[in-house]
Parts: sequence; structure tokens; C-alpha cells
Amino acid sequence: MDVDWGRYDFVDLGCSHGGSLEYCEKRFGADRGIGLDIDPGKVEGARAAGHDAVVADVTELDVHDQVRFVSMMDFLEHLPSLGTVEAVIEGAARLATDFLFIRHPSFEGEAYLGSIGLRQYWWHWRGHPTHPHVEDYCQIFERLGLGLYTIRYSGEIADSLDPSVLLDDEPIDQRAHTARPYVAFSRPLWRLQDIFVALRAFDPRGQEWAAIVQT
Repeated sequence: MDVDWGRYDFVDLGCSHGGSLEYCEKRFGADRGIGLDIDPGKVEGARAAGHDAVVADVTELDVHDQVRFVSMMDFLEHLPSLGTVEAVIEGAARLATDFLFIRHPSFEGEAYLGSIGLRQYWWHWRGHPTHPHVEDYCQIFERLGLGLYTIRYSGEIADSLDPSVLLDDEPIDQRAHTARPYVAFSRPLWRLQDIFVALRAFDPRGQEWAAIVQT
């Protein structure tokens, strides 16, 4: 992978067609990012949209202190195992100097919804072989010595009529919503989590860290 890292403020892992690059440039006031994806067709799509992107296997990333941050949006759940997720986070933490940004659909509450015959539609996709839970991330961060992080939950799901909820026996890769009984959920469920991991000293109550994690 031949990249002039000095040209870039951040790296986006699993960039797909470039939407996550554009999002991070706007959200974090980044000058320019470069996307990495293993799929040549998606890399070409990102380039066609005006982004810099290269074909790369991010599980083999071994570059140190080259960019301000690394983003992983709707990506880690596509990896084959939690062990691979941890290895990718470890590589990302080597690559960046300031912070990591992780976003993915929530897998919290799988056992609870399963007990009442329901699920959220993205839990049963072939493209999502790994379901990282917040507890998994906390354990990964502890093992990697990443002690300062913020987790934000977004899009609370209150009941079974939410468009994200399906019957548990719907076919794999199902997204269309069929009739289902009304159930008010007794525990909080969410659409997604945003996770911010500090790679250097920040005052957790200071303006610099607040500017990173603000919605």
C-alpha cells in the first residue's frame, strides 16, 4: 500500500463508496481523509465521488502515528470475528495520534428481543457475521490500554412497531416489515452507537474532547 500519509488528516476503514469520508470531514472539521477498502469496486466508487481511496486489507495495517484520527463506520460488524475486530482496532490505534471514531448498528438487547420472538433487522444479515456489544468494546479497550473513551447511544427503540423491528423467524437478510404484535419494551434498545476513543491525554471535561464527541 503506497500512501503519502502526510497528505491526510484521517483514515476511514471500510470506506465503501465514500459517504463515511464525507461525513467525517464535515463532523470533525478534517482537511482531507483517505479511505481503505478491500473491495476494488467500492474504492472506484469512492474515487468517482471525489475522494481519495485505495484497496487495502485493513487487518494487516501496520503504520504508526501518521494521521490525527481513524474512523470505522458501519464496518466492524462485517469482520469475521471479535478477534479480528480487536486486531483492527489495535492497528487503527497505532495509525492515529489523537482518537478513534467507531459507529455501527446496535446489537444490544439481542437476548431480550429474542426471548419475545423479535429482532432488529440488521442482526440477521449475511454481511454482519460479528455482533460487537458495548461490553465487548470495553473489554477490548481494557486489553489494549485505551482507558479514555465515550460511548453515545442514538435512536432509542421504544416498542415493536418501530421500523427496525422484525419477527425473529423472518428470512435472513430481510428488511421489509411485516405485521407484528405491539410490545412496549421493558429495557432500552437503540439504533446505533457512536464510540470515541482517546489516543493521547485529553481532559475528559475539557472543550477539546467535548468538541470531538459532540453530536
